Amino acid sequence: MAAIYKGTVNDPTTYPPPSKTHGSYHWAFERLLSAGLVPLTAAAFITSGSAYPVLDGILGVSLVMHSHIGFDSIVVDYLHDRKFPWVGPLARWSLRAATVATLVGVYQFNTNDVGLTELIRRVWTA
Repeated sequence: MAAIYKGTVNDPTTYPPPSKTHGSYHWAFERLLSAGLVPLTAAAFITSGSAYPVLDGILGVSLVMHSHIGFDSIVVDYLHDRKFPWVGPLARWSLRAATVATLVGVYQFNTNDVGLTELIRRVWTA
């Protein structure tokens, strides 16, 4: 099914109706996640390795979600569907697949190997 576009790529993009809560919740979540990574990373340095699997899990998910939000912003800003009708969606779905694969890999590393906090300790003392 072919997409039907009105206008040209030089015409302004139509915006959704404004919502007071949509952007603020998204922005607040991003800032909270970014600010929360500071004490989580410090706690990983302070703790004694893999004795804290909950810290490993929270740190792993937080790092992956922080990276996903950043890369998603790049894809949304630079590969808009109107200008890139098939590259934009492909990039978004590729990012989602990579994020899920990374989460699975972090889970496997935390449960079947030394965990993130022990990895950070070993790299720091190497």
